[in-house]
Amino acid sequence: MADKGPGSTSRSPKKRLARAKIKQTEHGIKSSKGRTIQEDTLSKAEQKRERQKKLTGIAIGVFAVIMALSMMLPSLSYIFGGNADQAAQEQTAEEAAKQEEQASEEAAQETEASVETVDANYAAVIEPLEAKLAENPEDLATILNLGNDYMSWASEASAYATDDAGAQHVGELYDKAIGYFDQYLGINDSAVVKSNRAMCYLYKGDADTALEQLQGVTSETPDYGPAWVNIGIINESQGNTDAAKEAYQKAVDADPNNEYGAKSYADSRLASLAAAEGGDVTEDAAQTTTDTTEATGAEALEDALDSGL
Repeated sequence: MADKGPGSTSRSPKKRLARAKIKQTEHGIKSSKGRTIQEDTLSKAEQKRERQKKLTGIAIGVFAVIMALSMMLPSLSYIFGGNADQAAQEQTAEEAAKQEEQASEEAAQETEASVETVDANYAAVIEPLEAKLAENPEDLATILNLGNDYMSWASEASAYATDDAGAQHVGELYDKAIGYFDQYLGINDSAVVKSNRAMCYLYKGDADTALEQLQGVTSETPDYGPAWVNIGIINESQGNTDAAKEAYQKAVDADPNNEYGAKSYADSRLASLAAAEGGDVTEDAAQTTTDTTEATGAEALEDALDSGL
């Protein structure tokens, strides 16, 4: 082996060649084959990798947000849906309240209009009669007509007496009728007028006075069938079935020819009571009898009470 000259190194030429294969230049990295790899090429590759990393991160973030929203949707749907249902219910309740209030106001207006109509109609009839009576205070026909008209007025007005004021108005009308009936009886005795007066007390709510006066009528005039019918009606309404049946039977006996309509009306009530108690008369038959005879009997009774002096 030859001696190494001055300035030589201990590294072999082979190793020096191996290290010289790749070296840095001012324009980039130069390979052993003389090709230069530009730094900007590496920079773009690195930038691409960075962008891919960022896009991957963004995609993961978006996916996480979507998953979170999908998990929240049922809750949001319940919340907003619940609020919508509550709002709809509140609106429905409010509309129902408005409709009820409107219906109540319309009913009140209708009642008021009906009462005013009834009052106006009867006032137009009664005013000339009272003027006529003022000229002749002992005109029995006029007195009787006034008593009957006030009684009818009270009866019609009672259909619209929905409050205390209405009930008071009806009571005052019945008192007017009673006053004219008393005025008539002060001049002329009449079982019909006494019976009418008694029924005014009944319609006012004083059943005891009505029953007492009707019993006085039947005691004085036992053959007056309508008084017995009215006694039967009062007892039936009070649940005194036996007393009612006895009175109805006496009405049949007192009016055998149905002159006053008492017989037909009493027969219908007896049939209905028998059916209710499971008697020989069937319920259908009793109802048929009631439908056919009550109308006839009531009409005859009304005619008798209106015309009898």
